[in-house]
Amino acid sequence: MRQVRAVGPVILAAAMALAALGASTVFAAELRDSTRISVRLVGGIDSESAKVGQIVQFLVMNDVVADDVLLIRKDTPVVGEIVRARRVHWGFTHRHPRLAFRFRYTTTASGQVIALRSSPVRQVNDQIQVQQGRDGHALLWTGGAILFDAYVDGNYNE
Repeated sequence: MRQVRAVGPVILAAAMALAALGASTVFAAELRDSTRISVRLVGGIDSESAKVGQIVQFLVMNDVVADDVLLIRKDTPVVGEIVRARRVHWGFTHRHPRLAFRFRYTTTASGQVIALRSSPVRQVNDQIQVQQGRDGHALLWTGGAILFDAYVDGNYNE
């Protein structure tokens, strides 16, 4: 009977050690700063109707995997916002249209919020200038068929 009592704490300690090992491997996958995430715009935006601060929706194009762990699923929403929008103006002076947006965030498969930026390296003016329609058009626009690259802003453990 004494041997059974002595074995009980040893088994309990071994089980706790295995659980701790298992927990540490769950958090072993790291989503690193500057990881590229290919996204596409849902719908479209144009310089005639866009407003600064307007939210724009994107979708992740491919699964993001690190260390054999699925971190971000394909078709996960990505949130962006319009940072520059100006309609063309014809008159005494001609003002060219302007349209720019930036990425804000997405979420991992487990629901963790991940900050995003528009370039692999942090920049003061983090935005994507829309150039579609620039040559001879009075409208700048972009739509869902055009792919963009968003980048993870910071390191995250999953």
